[in-house]
Amino acid sequence: MPAVVVIGLQWGDEGKGKVVDFISERADLAVRYQGGANAGHTVVLNGRTYRFHHLPVAALRGKHVCLASGMVIDPMKLLEELESLYKEGIRPRLTIDGRAHIVLDIHKMLDEAEESSGKGVGTTKRGIGPAYAYKSARVGIRFSDLAEIELIKPRLKKAIDMTRALLSGVYNMNAELDVERAIQFLREVASRLGRHVGDVSLLVNETLDRGGLVILEGAQGTLLDIDHGTYPFVTSSNTTAGAACNSVGMGPKKVDEVIGVTKAYTTRVGKGPFPTEMDEPVASMVRERGREYGTTTGRPRRVGWFDAVAVRYSIMLNGVTSIAITKADCLAGIDPIKVCLAYEFNGQEIKSFPDSPQVLERCKPVYVELDGWEALSEGEKLAALRGNFDALPRQLRNYIEFLEKLLVCPIKYVSIGAERYETIIR
Repeated sequence: MPAVVVIGLQWGDEGKGKVVDFISERADLAVRYQGGANAGHTVVLNGRTYRFHHLPVAALRGKHVCLASGMVIDPMKLLEELESLYKEGIRPRLTIDGRAHIVLDIHKMLDEAEESSGKGVGTTKRGIGPAYAYKSARVGIRFSDLAEIELIKPRLKKAIDMTRALLSGVYNMNAELDVERAIQFLREVASRLGRHVGDVSLLVNETLDRGGLVILEGAQGTLLDIDHGTYPFVTSSNTTAGAACNSVGMGPKKVDEVIGVTKAYTTRVGKGPFPTEMDEPVASMVRERGREYGTTTGRPRRVGWFDAVAVRYSIMLNGVTSIAITKADCLAGIDPIKVCLAYEFNGQEIKSFPDSPQVLERCKPVYVELDGWEALSEGEKLAALRGNFDALPRQLRNYIEFLEKLLVCPIKYVSIGAERYETIIR
């Protein structure tokens, strides 16, 4: 059996959590490979909503779940997440890679200071960017360090001294920072999470070598990738499928399938260019239907029409083998439905995604209009879920088939509701 990567093709929030939950029934391992508590995956199961920030959503199925070395993990948020599952009687087996970095209070302080300065890019203030910055500066603290906390004091002191200088010199803030207090925090983390620390890379490779199925779950979306996204309005890690191999510690030949997830429309959170942003009142209508509010922050998401230029770019970057379309039901009753085929920039039509956010900001979408459809009846929905795709309204089928031809990639899954079972396999 292969490794399967599930990746977002837009600016995040595409519904990756539901897709992973749906396909993970036969998984032997489910691995989250980058990001931290800035991500939020929401799954609705039997009318109950579960929100994940660190854990792979396959935890709901009681699977062995792993947090890979490419992550930056907030220990207290992770413990909260585990406790919420324990209360539901769900006790997944968890392995945290010893090479994963720990988000500390100093990282959150820096994140908050940057956003409060008015010069931030609209982060979740969870300390993710500073944690990755300190990782690159080689002053980060990893879960493997918890076994020998006394030996990391010099590195921790350097990180705290750096933070104090930045807060004072850049943000004009004086903060009481204490190495011993940070050491005490790490001792608490060791006592509560130390038993979960292991070698995720070894687990993944051994599972694949014996024929097991491993699902690799990304956070955010391709267009927020630190290298290939709309920089600087991006996250602080690599969100593409290629990053899964490096972040987990496995060879690229072991990835057999890349499932790209996209909404039937587009959303993004925070600042940055967004060519297909909808006008009111349609934007608010779709936002409410799709519950387009951040899982982590509760912020309302910006809503736009489907952007085929952006999604084709993401398909290319990730080597997508099949697509999952989510929230197709949320466009019901809107007529016409718009799809962006290309951009107009300086009087010329362009079909490739610009590498400059300044150019993207000035691009105007070139739309095609398609007929809308009415809300699905229960009979149409049940027939479609039982495998009869033709039971869907003709206009909705036309929309899916139009996108499939436009993207030159098979659309294998179509989500028509929030519940796990409300997913059509084509």
